[in-house]
Amino acid sequence: MEEKVVNRRMNREDVESLRSLLPGTMVDLQITTPTAPRRVKTGYVGMELGNCLLFQAPTSAKWMSTRDLLTIGNDLVVRYVLEGDAGQVIAFRVKVLKLLSKPTGLLITSFPSHIESIGLRANKRSQPGISVIVTSETFPEADKVTGIIVDISQHGCKIALPLNPEWPVLLDNANLSLTYSTDGVESKIQASVRNHKLESDFVYYGVKFNSDSETVNALLSRHTLIS
Repeated sequence: MEEKVVNRRMNREDVESLRSLLPGTMVDLQITTPTAPRRVKTGYVGMELGNCLLFQAPTSAKWMSTRDLLTIGNDLVVRYVLEGDAGQVIAFRVKVLKLLSKPTGLLITSFPSHIESIGLRANKRSQPGISVIVTSETFPEADKVTGIIVDISQHGCKIALPLNPEWPVLLDNANLSLTYSTDGVESKIQASVRNHKLESDFVYYGVKFNSDSETVNALLSRHTLIS
């Protein structure tokens, strides 16, 4: 089977997820640095199946400081949204192999050893994200507002909530509580909205955690997406 030739840890769905990443697609590139990771948007160029991936790495002045971080062997995390019925956030870890300036700015990375995904739609996903109950003064008290955490760090997370006429869009700086269950035990994290964006059938909220690090770390330990 082809996926076993590509990588023993990758299954057929992993390979198809990579093949669905079309040239020109914008991806989120997280670069490891001595301090905090740097995240930039760039374009996917293509791949040689099983060997390497190629991304745009412009030689413009705006990108020079980013290119300085793309040293051979440095770790990168690539994330992108796979649209369609499945609605998944795909993430994988690779290493820098080479950075080219001519004939154009290109970043060549290793091929991922495995892929992780989080489903945005509960009725069709290969691997669930973190389901949370979102509580806010803006939402009706009688409603149980549920969403999915699609990205997370120690400082905050990104939540996808289905568009619902009964659920008003939360404005920036609004306070909210996130309740999740671990082995039947509920935990709650206090947070505040930093930004929001409407896309297709979802509202995506970038939120900042206001709870103590112990509570956040407990959530991180259960998170399946590469962080």
